[in-house]
Amino acid sequence: MSDLVTFDKQGGVGVITVNNPHNNSSIASRVRAVCLGFALLGLSSAAAQAQVVTEFSTGITAGAQPYGIAAGPDGNLWFTERSGNRIGRITPLGVVTEFSAGITAGAQPYGITAGPDGNLWFTERNGDRIGRITPLGVVTEFSAGITAGAQPLGITAGPDGNLWFTEELIDRIGRITPLGVVTEFSAGITAGALPQGITAGPDGNLWFTEASDRIGRITPLGVVTEFSAGITALAFPFGITAGPDGNLWFTEDGGNRIGRITPLGVVTEFSTGITAGAFPGDITAGPDGNLWFTEILGNRIGRITPLGVVTEFSAGITAGASPQGITAGPDGNLWFTEFHFTNGNRIGRITTEDVTTPVPTLSEWGMILLALSLLALGTWQLTGRPALLGVATTAAGAMVLIPSRHLLRSALVGQMVAGMGLVLYGRLIEPVAAHDVFGAVLAGILLGAMIECYRRSRER
Repeated sequence: MSDLVTFDKQGGVGVITVNNPHNNSSIASRVRAVCLGFALLGLSSAAAQAQVVTEFSTGITAGAQPYGIAAGPDGNLWFTERSGNRIGRITPLGVVTEFSAGITAGAQPYGITAGPDGNLWFTERNGDRIGRITPLGVVTEFSAGITAGAQPLGITAGPDGNLWFTEELIDRIGRITPLGVVTEFSAGITAGALPQGITAGPDGNLWFTEASDRIGRITPLGVVTEFSAGITALAFPFGITAGPDGNLWFTEDGGNRIGRITPLGVVTEFSTGITAGAFPGDITAGPDGNLWFTEILGNRIGRITPLGVVTEFSAGITAGASPQGITAGPDGNLWFTEFHFTNGNRIGRITTEDVTTPVPTLSEWGMILLALSLLALGTWQLTGRPALLGVATTAAGAMVLIPSRHLLRSALVGQMVAGMGLVLYGRLIEPVAAHDVFGAVLAGILLGAMIECYRRSRER
């Protein structure tokens, strides 16, 4: 009977059937061919990479409309509920607590930031107040010194130990000390500027966006400079943050772009990679050295590198959720609010690094050669009974070897299965380390197999 070798691959599973012809010389030829096959075997390692989004809704009152979000000094994330008129706290594990005591009805909490005093500070858009909440949830409101109808929006901690905020409807920047003393600055701000977001810059100043297509800079002494050159008309700058590259980065919700401005005021706009109509909202610096932003209408989270390369992520975000605020969390991930009244009303978390699952992949010929080699050794002592070996790639990315009971008689196959088991076990414990271990383990197994092939071929 002549050798019969068949290979079938369906649904990611390869099955090889071999009938041994009871011929020692044929076997010797087979083994020599196997040794050559091992030498030609090509191995590659692929990676299933994706940002993973998790949404949390438990504990958030229906219709709360989470808006701003900031990392707190207590290792949790704190967010405003614009319609719920509350401040929320979510742990890195997703446990939510809401606080309403001390917040005036109809205040509409808006922006939020961690203060230099170990508390969280927030703006009240409809209440013309600045609020302070301790990590224990005790709220204090401050209104003295804030002009009626100011509509405070963005807020950030300044380099001077105070909190700085924008006042949209009266075109001013406000400063409040940790004791609650407010000062407003208007000189140098164009009428109708509509200040929006604000952040501390790398140059020791505060930088803010103006919906009237300008970026503003204010020193801790209150001296304002506005920049408009390089900003496309009707861009409507909104969110702003300090980048890892020493520049300021901002969103253009009307222009559908991300802008960068140097401390000297030179503006560059980036649009490539941003889906039309995305409406970029908030922006923050990530722990991975990139900038991350929300796409309110695009229902995505965007990432832009300091070189301007944009990647968008939508998987895992509920349709129509309207991502709004975003901040870097203490756990190395990005956390964002989902503002939509019904489709949103959640807090989202997105990983900043690719969640990489090492996936050992073999070329078609590599799979055949590997399977034939194992079969040649495993059927060495058989008396003509066929043996099957399945090679499958699961949805999780694991390569699974399924030998018949005859193949298990081979010590080498046992070592191979044990080696693969070690790799798969290692992947569950430490994926990155296992990815490095995989090549070493398989290389050792293949080397041992080549030596065994050569030894047995010489004996025959």
